[in-house]
Amino acid sequence: MNPESHLSNRRDPWKNYGSTILATSDSNVVDDDLDLDLQEESHRDKGSNLSAYFNIICIVAGSGTLGIPYAIQQGGWITILFLILSSMMNVYANIKLIECLYHDGKSRRISMSQVAYDAFGNLGLVLVGFFFNALSVGCSILYLILSGENFKILFSEIFDISLETKTWIFICASLMCIPFVMLKTMKEASWLSIFGTISTMMVVFVVFITSIVEFPNNRDKHEHQFINLRNIPIALATVFFSYGGNIVYPHIESSMKHPSAWPKVLSYATATVTVFYLLVCIPAYATYGDATLSPIYKSLPSGLAVLITVIMITIHILLALPIYQTAFALEIEESLSINITTLGKNREFLYRAITRILTVLFTVCIAVKFPYFADVMSLLGALGNGVLLIIMPLSAWIKLFGWNRLNGWKEKTWVVFIFVFSAFGAIVGTIDSIRALYLNITKE
Repeated sequence: MNPESHLSNRRDPWKNYGSTILATSDSNVVDDDLDLDLQEESHRDKGSNLSAYFNIICIVAGSGTLGIPYAIQQGGWITILFLILSSMMNVYANIKLIECLYHDGKSRRISMSQVAYDAFGNLGLVLVGFFFNALSVGCSILYLILSGENFKILFSEIFDISLETKTWIFICASLMCIPFVMLKTMKEASWLSIFGTISTMMVVFVVFITSIVEFPNNRDKHEHQFINLRNIPIALATVFFSYGGNIVYPHIESSMKHPSAWPKVLSYATATVTVFYLLVCIPAYATYGDATLSPIYKSLPSGLAVLITVIMITIHILLALPIYQTAFALEIEESLSINITTLGKNREFLYRAITRILTVLFTVCIAVKFPYFADVMSLLGALGNGVLLIIMPLSAWIKLFGWNRLNGWKEKTWVVFIFVFSAFGAIVGTIDSIRALYLNITKE
């Protein structure tokens, strides 16, 4: 079955969703003219395919660009193959995820949690809710930790201002709090994604060029491995995390004027991210070998290249963080019925601001306790993305549509391989990541 045609053959998902809301109003009558006006207004408020493309890249590419070279160092050159496989599995599974939003052909589900409830009842809702919240909050924590470390480097080297990482985390949280409170939906956040993507491209360019320039000086200094079986699971965990972001995908797809273009947009965005990763990890690992660190700029020679990399990735993080937390906040606001229809414009803004400020404060409190970038990144990848990125979407699709709806034995074999590959990385990678995090904490 062609996923794109499967989506395009359906009606506009917002149209169905809007009609459902109107049909359950007090009058229980859908006025055709009002329905048409509402659909046209919604269509105007939605973003372009290009906006969705930039949203995906901005959400996915940032921290992965910094961590993928270290994953290659852990697992060896063969990790590049796993990287490409993961990109293909990500596209396949998350096309299926969006199909699940329309599984009954009547109304569009809003989130991954609703899909899990439709497929597996309360058990699915609880499990997905747990992983969704862990990943949403966890990624925000990760970004805050990294931004705090980056600000410490920048201000100590440029302005000779020496503050603790924890202090910089509070400052970064204050900077991102304003757009987080003000940006209500993914469409409004799309302009952040454009600048975030540009900053990521500059990071890729700097690391790529610096690694090539430094290669002659490091050719015989470091060792390289084709495969390191012991560290493959934890390397897979980092790879999973580097393609994470599908907790935001339902909200990105709902912001598109043409939802039927989702398979194409997701494929192009994921291919772009994969090219970014390859341009960074291949020359970086070839140059620095077993000395490759996470984040990668720690391996680069001190000077202008490092400063540019740190500045650009910090800009990316500060732009991507509000987008990530917006998806999390939208779920909370939906459950608490914080919307203009229920509360009115002024009260809706007030309640939304309070909810989001409390979310930021909660995130900051956790971030200052666990400043271990590489270990947190691996743990989040194994724990959250191993389940939410691939296992859950495919499990829900099979439950809702049926195993026999898969297109022949080739697609069925592909799905079985995806399940085995993802489960192995999730289970073993989580164990290794928890062990590494525990050892780092107990050292102090």
